Amino acid sequence: MIRGKRELLAHGLYWSGTTLLFDRLPERDLLLVLTYHRIGNPDDDLFDPGVFSATGDQLNEHISSLKKSHVSLVTLQEAQAFVDGTLREKTPRCRVLITFDDGYLDNYEVAFPILSSHGVQGVFFLVTSMMGSCFVPWWDHIAFLMKTARQRRFFLRYPAELAVDLVENDISKSLEDVLSLYKRPENADPERFILELKEKSKGEDLPVTLQRFVGWDEAREMIAGGMAIGSHTHSHHVLSQLGPEQQRQELTHSRELLTEKLGVNVDAVAYPVGGTACFSEQTQSLAKKSGYSIAFSFYGGINLPGQTSSYDVKRVGVGNQSQIRFLVQAATCRVTGKYWP
Repeated sequence: MIRGKRELLAHGLYWSGTTLLFDRLPERDLLLVLTYHRIGNPDDDLFDPGVFSATGDQLNEHISSLKKSHVSLVTLQEAQAFVDGTLREKTPRCRVLITFDDGYLDNYEVAFPILSSHGVQGVFFLVTSMMGSCFVPWWDHIAFLMKTARQRRFFLRYPAELAVDLVENDISKSLEDVLSLYKRPENADPERFILELKEKSKGEDLPVTLQRFVGWDEAREMIAGGMAIGSHTHSHHVLSQLGPEQQRQELTHSRELLTEKLGVNVDAVAYPVGGTACFSEQTQSLAKKSGYSIAFSFYGGINLPGQTSSYDVKRVGVGNQSQIRFLVQAATCRVTGKYWP
């Protein structure tokens, strides 16, 4: 069972009937963008448990709950119209857009059928260099090295000093610290980081894996089934770690490939990692010049009319919360315009 102060508060609000009262109050005019990554059970996977947002049953419960909670589940096109101010409707609504990052194969195998069964569009941000591949990306590689580390205490020096202690700290805390170090803008040499981590941790070599990411045929089937596709860049590099020309290539090449291979106009991008330190004003300008009309960050927050940049549309991560807390968060957001994770 998930515990914590916010869980206790959510359960208190739910069982006191406060959320039922919220249903009778007028809703705010806003756009809430929810972000999922992997759908499945992290215990069944060798790699990063932190990218699992929900099981299939939990995702199904989330969608069912949202449909019953008086919010409006919208498409990418409707969300864009809200952000750029071209909406014709004047009635305030709490709009919810469902998005998925990275394009793991479970998005196609598990999430896509669930969304289709509910008649709800999901937006899937794909990394074009990983399409249909068995590739193990940097966050999964780091997690695997940490899980298989034979050296339980070690010291990293690049791009800053970090003492890692798997004896005193659990794997979750240590992994979070190492991933945070990797994501820092001054990490200009990701390969060096991985090599140092492997040397210091004495982690195992990566195993051979089956297909891990959505391929072009699966993506076409998802589009035919009513889903939307966006770019998550070509290689999923943290953009703030790259120079302007490298950023432009990551943004442009991905959009060109998606448009060519899928036969649709791809004009939405989600910045990899998406924290405030992971993209810049220059990144936003480059996204616009590369042909995108909307770009999504990932550091929390709600989007209000007339107060949202088209190149910094805020998103909230889903994961590590109970179904009751998820319900309370949606109900609270609907009437207050705030979403507490």
